Amino acid sequence: MNNKDLIQSVSQKAALTKQATEQLLHQTVRIITDTLKEGGDVKIQHFGTLEVRAHQARTVTNPCNGKKTQIPAKDVWTFKANPRLKDAVNKS
Repeated sequence: MNNKDLIQSVSQKAALTKQATEQLLHQTVRIITDTLKEGGDVKIQHFGTLEVRAHQARTVTNPCNGKKTQIPAKDVWTFKANPRLKDAVNKS
């Protein structure tokens, strides 16, 4: 499902115009992005949790040439699915 399909489906099920649904989707994504940028978590009931985790800097070795490389610290986002979502997908 792509963005266009999602907007079409939500607009039909929620009896909203496609334009209103598209605006709602864009604002939702913006709010989620801003929350994650600020280091917060986004918990959506019956769906899952998006959160940012800090990865520390580390040194790795290239197995081909044995050369050591430094990987800088960075923040990465993760998604943990709600058990209900996992069950629904696995029962399909």
